[in-house]
Amino acid sequence: MKKKINPIDVQQLYDFFAKNSELPKNYFDFFADSINNAKSFSIGPYFWCITNNTKMRTERISENVEQFTPYSKEEWLNSDTDFFMNLFHPQDKPHIMAAFVFSATLRLQLLREGKPEVRFNYYGRMIDRNGNYRWILLQSPLQIINNYEIKASLVVIYDLSHFIIQNLPLLSIIDFSDNEVQYFKHIDQGLHKIDMEKPHITHREKDVLMLMAQGFNSPEIAKKLFISYSTVENHKSNLRKKTNTKTSAELIAYTMNHSLLVL
Repeated sequence: MKKKINPIDVQQLYDFFAKNSELPKNYFDFFADSINNAKSFSIGPYFWCITNNTKMRTERISENVEQFTPYSKEEWLNSDTDFFMNLFHPQDKPHIMAAFVFSATLRLQLLREGKPEVRFNYYGRMIDRNGNYRWILLQSPLQIINNYEIKASLVVIYDLSHFIIQNLPLLSIIDFSDNEVQYFKHIDQGLHKIDMEKPHITHREKDVLMLMAQGFNSPEIAKKLFISYSTVENHKSNLRKKTNTKTSAELIAYTMNHSLLVL
């Protein structure tokens, strides 16, 4: 039987995440290493923000945010939940909010069961600086959790506009302890479960894959890595075999869904 994630509204999202406690003034320092690591493991252009759930506000934002949204850094700072959610396409917004609540509930449940090694990937259409919608990947690689409540989160949003990929899922959940991936499709919200056998990727293959994800073609990758064009093509061929994909677009989609590059 397929499970469903029922869409919700902003008030329901607020009621779930809002906390009444306080965070220390220097709580931003908790996220510093993860912010620094984001660039090394990026699958493409990205920006980040830090949300304070005790106030339900965005309190920190990366300097490059104006490259990705129609709003200035000043407009982002201290913005509320509605501001953030209104960045998403109206058709996606209630489903994205439901996915946030569903995954947060599951994350806390798994923590109680002693399973911290779980990755959540969210996909949706977010408005860009020109007022158009494009696909993004959203991750929250680190949270401040006290008494099984999420007090603050680092949110990293990757711009996928340079990928030609159809039918991305709404949510993928990767449980590294059980070697399992669950996909919640964007259209029917049906749960699809597959076994995850994470392929062994060499350091050089990872270099090639990361540059592919950033939009570079084979000649450009060869130049950046000081290797031949044919070597790049061989690495791509090996990656497709290891991931059972047929095209570069499918390979990048696999990379995103299985978090092969992102911490």
